[in-house]
Amino acid sequence: MTSGREWHTATLLHSGRVLVAGDDGGPSDLNDPLSGGWHRTGAMHVDRVRHTATLLPSGRVLVAGGITSHGFSFSATRIAELYQPNTGSWVRTGSMALPRDDFQAVLLPTGKVLVAGGSYQGQAQSAAELYDPATGTWSPTGSMTEGRWGFVAILLPDGRVLAAGGRGSDGSVTSTAEVYDPATGVWTPTASMSDRRQWAGAVLLPDGLVLVAGGTDGGSDLISADLYDPSTGTWSSTGSMTTYGRSSYTLTLLPDGDVLAAGGVNQAYDTAELYIPPSG
Repeated sequence: MTSGREWHTATLLHSGRVLVAGDDGGPSDLNDPLSGGWHRTGAMHVDRVRHTATLLPSGRVLVAGGITSHGFSFSATRIAELYQPNTGSWVRTGSMALPRDDFQAVLLPTGKVLVAGGSYQGQAQSAAELYDPATGTWSPTGSMTEGRWGFVAILLPDGRVLAAGGRGSDGSVTSTAEVYDPATGVWTPTASMSDRRQWAGAVLLPDGLVLVAGGTDGGSDLISADLYDPSTGTWSSTGSMTTYGRSSYTLTLLPDGDVLAAGGVNQAYDTAELYIPPSG
């Protein structure tokens, strides 16, 4: 890339290029897969890390929240902005109701974006809100059953959203999970995972199950993995990772249905492994 980054986002655009944004305080980066090269594009209005980036149906990218710096102090922000691929520029849009970082954003089938949870001034948040790209405004929706940050959130095949794990309002890592129903705006508790997890990885598998793997329980990084079945609302254990526990890593569904786990903190930082769903 044109500069080093951490706690940034990487978003696959409709053109096939990848937008990387955040951390360096300057322009964002674009990767061209045809040439393998990087070049700079427009700079965000607000320098931020631990934000979210969501590709909208229009092809624009919504970036919201995160931590921004003010001189030598750092705080969560509620400011949001849009990247416009046709011009390579960023424009401001409506701000969230609450500042938050280490939260989750999920594009719903309606085209709206659900933002939920996160941390503000060290406190776990339960509030959730919806962004409407048609108006550029946010509106409140039902709050989560408990505050959490550093959790995972996945859009389920039926349009609901699963949120699991994270660090809760009492300061401890949790194994609890809940499901958001866009039709009612209500969150409902579902079964808990086998392990407490924060900063885990999660993907929706082709068979409709959700794989949640790794993370930290607050004391050590985990090798264990769970599968969530939306049809029954239950979890089951699956094969554990091979060598090192991983947290703050990436988990990516590949075109052949396998799942790539790469990186992570501590000993796992330069290692990678594949999860094979049929065999677990």
